[in-house]
Amino acid sequence: MTEKTVANAVVRIVLDGAEDVVGRNGLNALLNYGKMSHLIGNKPEFSLEKNFTDEEYAAITSSFYNILGIKGAKAILRQVGIATAKRVIVSGAFNSIADFEKEEKLLKALEIYVMASGRGKVFIDEGNIVYDNPMCTTCLKIKDDIPVCTIVNGILDELAIWANVEGKITVETKCKAMGDESCRHEVLPVE
Repeated sequence: MTEKTVANAVVRIVLDGAEDVVGRNGLNALLNYGKMSHLIGNKPEFSLEKNFTDEEYAAITSSFYNILGIKGAKAILRQVGIATAKRVIVSGAFNSIADFEKEEKLLKALEIYVMASGRGKVFIDEGNIVYDNPMCTTCLKIKDDIPVCTIVNGILDELAIWANVEGKITVETKCKAMGDESCRHEVLPVE
């Protein structure tokens, strides 16, 4: 049996964000396509209990790529990431860090994201905030010449807006879909 490594809350918030963007019928179609129809009308609760395998989580995200193609999925998944971050912000998950300075606020929000997801690490490299995730499952079984994990970019960009960090955008500089060992997202100055 494959190990359950993905928290209920991660799957739930992504399903809710996807429903915000593609609607209930769109989400149901994606779940059916990914052979995850048992989640239709039965989303997991918001807990850190790990009840999903990497493959089950990837079945949800990969259905976007398989149905919409890489370019279409990237555009939609960025919007899903934005919707996901908005839901987390509204939940109050970051209220304890709301008074921090802008960059520190974003860094701490990402540290909370890492703790909740149990994936990756956040650090500063050459003055830029970096989220590096060698355990990324967003692009599991996806191969492409360009980075594809735009759902994470959407989450990070929306968190930057919440933290009032201006003039920066998240760029995925490495992606397992391209053969890299991890998916690396950097918060870089807009050029």
